Amino acid sequence: MNSATIMVLVIISIVALIMMLIGIKQFNQKEDPVGFYNLIDPPKAVDITDIVAWNRKHGLIWIIYGMCIEAGFWIGYFIPNEVLQTICMMGGGGIPLPFMVIRHKVLVRKYHK
Repeated sequence: MNSATIMVLVIISIVALIMMLIGIKQFNQKEDPVGFYNLIDPPKAVDITDIVAWNRKHGLIWIIYGMCIEAGFWIGYFIPNEVLQTICMMGGGGIPLPFMVIRHKVLVRKYHK
């Protein structure tokens, strides 16, 4: 493992850890509903039918996203082709995004009054 790879690993691991910490915080939030992302305000408590389930499922979204970011690096690391390495490493952060949005929309339909 060369120094550039170590730097990429450190940066990707920090980003993945931040995403997982966001998820853990949301997962453990009990009183107020959490927001999915910061471009919209989180829903009000009176608009959500089950706040604990809402928060846990949104927290899991972010925990899994952090794991995907980290897994993308490690999958790419073991691929011998540099182009495929880059695709895997970038895909770990990009591929899950549309699935996260779809999951959020499913949760809105399920838990929003």
